[in-house]
Amino acid sequence: MFQFAKKKIQNSKLNIEPFPYIFIKNFNKKSFNIQLNKVLPNFDDLNNSDVMFQSKSHTKKTLLPSSSIYKEVNKKKNINNLNNLFKKLKPVIIKKFKDEIKKYVNKQFRNSKLIYHSSYSVMKKGYLKSAHLDRRDHLIHIIYYSTSDVNKGGEICIQKLKQKKKQFDVFPETKSIRTFKKYKILPNSCLIILNVPWAYHSVKKYIGNKDRKYFYMVYDFPIKNTGSNAKNRKKGFNGNIFWKQKVKVQSSKRRNVFLTE
Repeated sequence: MFQFAKKKIQNSKLNIEPFPYIFIKNFNKKSFNIQLNKVLPNFDDLNNSDVMFQSKSHTKKTLLPSSSIYKEVNKKKNINNLNNLFKKLKPVIIKKFKDEIKKYVNKQFRNSKLIYHSSYSVMKKGYLKSAHLDRRDHLIHIIYYSTSDVNKGGEICIQKLKQKKKQFDVFPETKSIRTFKKYKILPNSCLIILNVPWAYHSVKKYIGNKDRKYFYMVYDFPIKNTGSNAKNRKKGFNGNIFWKQKVKVQSSKRRNVFLTE
């Protein structure tokens, strides 16, 4: 499994515009993804207080690593194997982005001892998310989609600023960006993003009746209030000591309420 995914990464195109990212189809062997989907919880299965809602519409449920449910879920062989795969792939992925890391990360943090963690999410019909940046402590974030209704909306959109800025907004105004590229979400596909301060992405409204299931993996700079803990997720981490460019949440409303649509 490792060699299969490693070759996929090594042979994939590194997109530089509008920010460094890779989108890979058929990331794992089809047989592995089939077995993985057999053990993944559905939206309606997740009813514990450990579940985190990441939108006001309550159309997406997330299990963070601090969740007791996720700890139990991760004991299942195929889920544990998936996490171990991405832990093992860390040097492969870092090497793929090494030139861009050198360009955009402050020198004293380039060789940081990165911390891996993952979360599991399920979204249902009606979910959407506007353009945003992810937490500043992520060097790289990865979305591995195990299953989805392919032709039922919910495309992941790579967004580009119409004009470069000296200071970037975590939640940019709609008029300041445009959709650079859209990807249909295929089962067993993987999006890998270098989390530069203009790595804006969004999700079109999902209209499928089938749950979309995916894992969100990160390689993090070490910080005290890690995002792997739910209590630290009510507000994003936006301290920008790691990246060369400035970032902030410009809207006072969004600083207090981090949930989106």
